[in-house]
Amino acid sequence: MYNKNAPPIDYKTHILIAVRGDGVMTVICDWPHLPTQAEVQEQIDASASGYAAFALCTPTSILPVDAAGGGRDKARSGRGA
Repeated sequence: MYNKNAPPIDYKTHILIAVRGDGVMTVICDWPHLPTQAEVQEQIDASASGYAAFALCTPTSILPVDAAGGGRDKARSGRGA
């Protein structure tokens, strides 16, 4: 659910993504700043087990949602899913 009080996503945002063995990705945490290794490790340790890998990412593109709040008709994955 969208939180109107959440800080905006920008190019300084860092996003921790967990990846399962089947390739399914889940956002674990996000920070509006560069997190320390301890902050990242704390989130990894607190997350549910069963993940094959974690990725700390920054957005390279930020795409707006249309004004009506509707979704896109195209698949969301770059893998053609």
